[in-house]
Amino acid sequence: MSLNAAVELSKNRAILFGLGFVSGLELWLLSEHWDNPALPPWLLLALLSFIGSYVSVALALCGPVSVFRALGGALVLSVPFTALTSLAGRRYELATGILDQPIPISVSILVLLLATPFLIVGLQNRPAWRSYTALFEAAWALTIRYLSAWAFVGMFWVLMFLSDALLSLVEVKVIDWITDEEWLVFGLTGGVLGLAMAVVFELRAAVSPFLLLRLLRLLVLPVLAVVAVFLIAIPLRGLSQLFGDFSAAATLMSVAMVMITLIAVVLERDDARMRESVTISISTQYLAVLLPFVTGLAAWSIWLRVSDYGWTPDRVLAACFSAVLLGYGVLYPLAVLRRTGWEERIRRINVSLALVTIAILAALLTPLLNPDVIAASSQVQRYQDGRLSLDNFPIAQLEHDWGRAGREALKALEDSPESQSPELISRLQDFRSADNRWAFERGVTSEKLEGLKAELVEKLPIFPEGETLNVEDLEGLEQYDLSLWLTGCDLPVSNGRPGCVLIIDQFDLNSDRQGMLLYRNSHSALTVKTRFLTFATQGLALSKEALVLAGQVRPRLNTLAIEQIFDGEYSVGPSSLRALHVGGREITTRP
Repeated sequence: MSLNAAVELSKNRAILFGLGFVSGLELWLLSEHWDNPALPPWLLLALLSFIGSYVSVALALCGPVSVFRALGGALVLSVPFTALTSLAGRRYELATGILDQPIPISVSILVLLLATPFLIVGLQNRPAWRSYTALFEAAWALTIRYLSAWAFVGMFWVLMFLSDALLSLVEVKVIDWITDEEWLVFGLTGGVLGLAMAVVFELRAAVSPFLLLRLLRLLVLPVLAVVAVFLIAIPLRGLSQLFGDFSAAATLMSVAMVMITLIAVVLERDDARMRESVTISISTQYLAVLLPFVTGLAAWSIWLRVSDYGWTPDRVLAACFSAVLLGYGVLYPLAVLRRTGWEERIRRINVSLALVTIAILAALLTPLLNPDVIAASSQVQRYQDGRLSLDNFPIAQLEHDWGRAGREALKALEDSPESQSPELISRLQDFRSADNRWAFERGVTSEKLEGLKAELVEKLPIFPEGETLNVEDLEGLEQYDLSLWLTGCDLPVSNGRPGCVLIIDQFDLNSDRQGMLLYRNSHSALTVKTRFLTFATQGLALSKEALVLAGQVRPRLNTLAIEQIFDGEYSVGPSSLRALHVGGREITTRP
């Protein structure tokens, strides 16, 4: 290496170290003045957003472009990013309240992550800012640079703490002094990150993303197999079990994103870099063809959840991501089914949908698409038209989590003569007089729990005749279980009879009063679940899964078992344990 090259290398390292060090100090200063009344919250948020985004983008740009051009180019993203986060901060009484909200924070970070590769390519060659080849390389190289740099920062501090432990054995306190000074910890963390970013770029030929890409290609076939088995199993298992809760949508969207990532990995930056593998190529095409089924199920799952429970900020964000994934799910198969040139078509689709995603994410930070407004309006409307009970009305979220929109919606509801009710006014008074929201929510949960117990006692048919059930017998049972059982009761069997029944007997000789509960499974058509209950005669009630046997197998129960109990076609008698016999099945306690 020539002397000039070595000097230039050292200068770049020093600049990036200094940039990181100074940025770390600035962040430390902001943390020190967090509660300073002379520093308005909106200005604090703006400074935090600008410093954090500027240094992140500048470190990413340094290397692909010259240092001084990178320092100016970083403003192209950091200024609008600061404007967007400041605008989103206006949704809250204190602008810094946005920092407690995971949705706007995650959205703003995603905007920065997705936009940075476009800026890197644009600064290198402005007409090529939409070039998939350049964007692919820039995005993956940036990912490797930041992962490697942060790993080095972690190793640096591990070494510092080990060195401190070693030197403390001879009573040398130099490193101990460094770690005790917060400003120095912030500065060194930033400085070491900047230095590592510089060095990783210098070694870009050795620290290449292509090893990672080659490894990821190997996952295409296993992922295709898993997705295919999943889709084949749906008609056999039924859709009702699939859409039982919101986590189904999250899982489906995660799988869809994995599928999209693997397809992009296989396609590489261009045809020249693609590895010739018939198996992986065909598997990738099948993966693209199956993508609309996964994205469609994810969208359907979200829609069902919104239909049942209304909008929340989480569901608004999920719906936006689902809309983008549906775009991939529609366009990828069309690109593949047109056969020749499908690889290049998918590359163009990736660029276009990345820009669409950035636009949607940016809109989520503006009044154009405010998740808090959508959620507050939805929940209030559902309460007003009777679809949402007061027990499930999210008072705490409206007041504390959904910003100005939540509070304004709650205030409008409270002031509206049409919506006022003694129960609502009482609940709001309880909320405002509680020591904190958690104390209020515990009180609401306790009240709701008592209501569920009373409702279950009222609805639950009990056999044999003469046996009774009191609210006190259910003391200690969880709200989740009670809700499931009540849902089962509300799903009727033949002749409109409830979809639940309780047999009271002494199934376990170690306890005086027990019950075997059968109830319809709300997540799977016509199937029945069982629970063995020990009532709270001398303590808390206990609930555990019962064991269903038929010979040497464990079959599923269906609604016929409940109907037979209503018709008196059951018995309780000895077996390996004292058990309930119905329809050729033996239902007993687990040993």
